[in-house]
Amino acid sequence: MKLTSALVAVLLFGGAAHALVDTTATEAIQSATTDPAYLTDWVSELPDHPTIPSPRDVLGYTVGTPGELSHVDDIHRYFEALAEASPRVALFTLGKSFEGRDMLIAAIADQQTIKRLDFFKDINRRLSDPRVTDREAADALIEQGKPTYWMTAGLHSTELGPPEMTMELAYRLAVDEREVFETIRNNVITLITPVLETDGRARQVEWYRRHIAAFDTYEDTPPKSPPFWGHYTFHDNNRDGLTFSQPLTQNYVQGFYDWRPALSLDLHESVPLLYVSTGTGPYNEAVDPITITEWQSIANYEVSRLTGKGLEGVWTWGFYTGWFPGYLLWVTNNHNANGRFYETFGNHTAKTVERDITRSRLANAKITDKTWYRALPPERKFLWSMRNNTNYMQTGTIASLEMVARNPKMFLQNFYQKAVNGMRRAVEKAPYAFVIRSGQRDINAAHDLVEMLKMHAVELSVAQGDFGEDDQVKRGDLVVRLDQPYGPLAQNLLEKQEFPEKVEVAPYDDVAWTLGLHMGVDIEPIDDKAILELSVTNLDENPFTTDGEIGSGRYLMVAHEAQNELGPLRFALSDMPVHALASGWERRGKTWPAGTLIVDTENADRDRISAALVRFGIHGEAVRSLADDIDTIELDTPRVAVLQSWLRTQDAGWVRFTLDESEVPYTLISKDRVRTGGLREEFDVIVVPALWGSASASHFIAGVDSRWSPLAYTTTDEYPSHGRIDSSEDITGGLGFSGMGEVQKFIEAGGTLVGLSSGGVLAADSGITREIRVSRPGGLNTPGSFLTTKKVGDSPLTFGYDDYSHVFRGNGPLYQVDDHDRDRVVMQFGDKQVPEPFEEDDDAGETATEDKPKPPPLVRSGAILGGKESMNGAPALLSEKVGEGQVVVFAWNPLHRHLNHHDHGFFYNALLFWNDL
Repeated sequence: MKLTSALVAVLLFGGAAHALVDTTATEAIQSATTDPAYLTDWVSELPDHPTIPSPRDVLGYTVGTPGELSHVDDIHRYFEALAEASPRVALFTLGKSFEGRDMLIAAIADQQTIKRLDFFKDINRRLSDPRVTDREAADALIEQGKPTYWMTAGLHSTELGPPEMTMELAYRLAVDEREVFETIRNNVITLITPVLETDGRARQVEWYRRHIAAFDTYEDTPPKSPPFWGHYTFHDNNRDGLTFSQPLTQNYVQGFYDWRPALSLDLHESVPLLYVSTGTGPYNEAVDPITITEWQSIANYEVSRLTGKGLEGVWTWGFYTGWFPGYLLWVTNNHNANGRFYETFGNHTAKTVERDITRSRLANAKITDKTWYRALPPERKFLWSMRNNTNYMQTGTIASLEMVARNPKMFLQNFYQKAVNGMRRAVEKAPYAFVIRSGQRDINAAHDLVEMLKMHAVELSVAQGDFGEDDQVKRGDLVVRLDQPYGPLAQNLLEKQEFPEKVEVAPYDDVAWTLGLHMGVDIEPIDDKAILELSVTNLDENPFTTDGEIGSGRYLMVAHEAQNELGPLRFALSDMPVHALASGWERRGKTWPAGTLIVDTENADRDRISAALVRFGIHGEAVRSLADDIDTIELDTPRVAVLQSWLRTQDAGWVRFTLDESEVPYTLISKDRVRTGGLREEFDVIVVPALWGSASASHFIAGVDSRWSPLAYTTTDEYPSHGRIDSSEDITGGLGFSGMGEVQKFIEAGGTLVGLSSGGVLAADSGITREIRVSRPGGLNTPGSFLTTKKVGDSPLTFGYDDYSHVFRGNGPLYQVDDHDRDRVVMQFGDKQVPEPFEEDDDAGETATEDKPKPPPLVRSGAILGGKESMNGAPALLSEKVGEGQVVVFAWNPLHRHLNHHDHGFFYNALLFWNDL
């Protein structure tokens, strides 16, 4: 039966005389919904306001109309129009994206609340710190306050629906007069960021219009994503919540500190039909029990509410872990708020298409199975549309806001109590503090770690005296006391993680993140409660800096101690002759280690050298003369290329970011340049970033399926966001055999190929290296953990590092050589002696003596969840001569998400000593 506007008004608004229905939008909503079972009363019709524009009034179409996808500029244009017309909406700018686009945040509430936003923001700030707000004051503030709930969309650019949905949600929250919406407006301040990755949304919409819109099926289409989203980050834009390296993350975290929302909800798309996050566990140990119970209670409310409205396939629990604190939404979890997310079912296209989820499995169960956490599973096959997605997500967000609006005081009380609990926990259980000693090996890394902690709003103090046995803390050391509102976060970032080796569901991401290990900074926990009585002062300026003094001697000596910016220092002085010690040199009681840089300053620009030392946080020491028999290596600055595959640009993006941050020059190349040939004439080193853990040489050779050729990524008037970073008239195809031949020619002619993690398969899986081969032990699982390494040979690749060190390894291939080619291995994982000796007693690595202390454990932080026996003794770093050149293979990624700065020295050794291996 076709409903008249009057009847719809009666059904929707109870016959209220002032309520009008946008019949055009309502018909579009119902037409685009593929089954009435996918609609609810909250979203089945759209109000028609006489002065406030709906999305259709601005866009020209209703949200969810098949084939329509909104550009970020149009989404922002709608929010600007809505804020201009409605006194219930205020619009602010979070900051700029890398390419200069605005990131927006809209606040929606009743008109009086919008007029007093600063008042409510101040309440949130005061509730976040029990040291300035006691219980009595907090109770009074809670009576006056309103919880702030921040909803974000468009972080992952191929997840098309959330930015569309937020426009319609914002409109309903502003104009809908039904009781549920009025209650939300009166009791909650709703924040909406419609697009987080604004640059990626522009590229994605243009890619859809350029290459996808003509296709009407889900499976048989070209790649649904453009090769880039942000300038550096692709899917890992949701893994930057520890270092805050990207503008997107920096803007978000500053937005959190400005608003201090009690809750956040990040809107994603992946699994059918609507997953409401709680995670399977194990949960991060720093999370307050209140937050964990909130996860459960809100999720159960939403699942129950939506199931009660007839929506099938709404579920919780069986996806994601709840352990890794580096996601964007964990900015809230880390700061005594509540971070959550949705995953709705998306098509990666604006078209309506057939979907078959018969084989879809998560948490060791079929998506279509009925379980305790999915009481009403979805059908196995169905017709799915963008509008279905919008209906589900919007109904869920309304239910979530409804729960908070009906319990506003509880969520504010919880927000305050979590800070109280965090401070209480710090005085009830060790450790009570951490010490960052003033005499650090890597000054720049220590500087960056301090800045990182400050970005997390972790407070640092300067010790005003010595403390503990053997002066565990000395005057001037930095102390991170845990009796602060974000004490649990500080402990979580600085302590070692112990992920259980047996879990019901495999972890979702990295299981370790200990910042001292990541950064190569000496940090120790303090288990003596008396540390809280030590006299300290607040840290004003970062103490880890250098003055750039180079002294009066002719030769500047820079000891190689695996500083993460020692390599960039050499590139900064690329026009000056620089040598390195080939072996240790003792002078006047001081031993300079192998790899120490020697800069002859006699005819050099000393001011420029000094500025470089300051820039990279490195100390130097001048000497007047060198010994005649000193053994040195001339460091030829290489011309560097980074080889990117169009199949996946994620890890190449992190390589580019690391090099750009350190101002190391390089050229980004892809298949087109490789096929052209003449690589050796232009480059000395080619860096091959990781693809993914199971990648093989065939992925580099074949590349993007050539049946979609031509698939252009070039800048045009119609697609202005394309052609950025890299460009190609046709991204299909890979290196091909001709390209592989050019790579081999490059190496044999004296070039060096450096393969990072799975990037090494390009050489080891193709036969370019004869001795180094790919190894994939069955059951091996190293999900982002710190593992012990041991030098097994003398090589410049390990200059600066101790015999025993550590690296951060995620899942990826291992590499192997025959026993008689073991000299290709310069560093291994663990302490196992390989090849194993014939006499068991000869295996000195398994025992400790008075002269030889017990070696470190294989796992420093995190876990190996399977295949530990194949990990211990496996090659970690290998080098093989091929013709006149070299292949260097890392069995881990030393440039992982700009996190493991401690490992950067290995990478830069490969660049510095590219022709000296």
